Formats: sequence, structure tokens, C-alpha cells
Amino acid sequence: MEIISIKTEQDYDLALSRVNILFEAKPNTNEAKELDALVTLIEKYEEIHYPIPMPD
Repeated sequence: MEIISIKTEQDYDLALSRVNILFEAKPNTNEAKELDALVTLIEKYEEIHYPIPMPD
């Protein structure tokens, strides 16, 4: 499991693709740990690059 930061749109797309592969990972496995790390990185990237404004 090699986790790198998501700095570009290409990194983001690769991370999303990997999440799709790992989506049904069994709990307490290396795949589940990788999934958790990728989701955290994706959320942070989306907060910065795709912010959702507060409703009126």
C-alpha cells in the first residue's frame, strides 16, 4: 500500500479509481486501511478544489 498525497486532478482521478476497486474491502484488512486513507485524502482535496457553499 503506497499512499501519496493528492496534488493534481490526475492524482485525484487515480485515487477515485482505486477507491472503486477497494470499495467492498473487508474490515481490518490492508485494503480497508488503504480505502480509509484514500477517502480521507479525497475529502481534503475536494474541500479545497470543489467547495460546497453553505445554503442560504
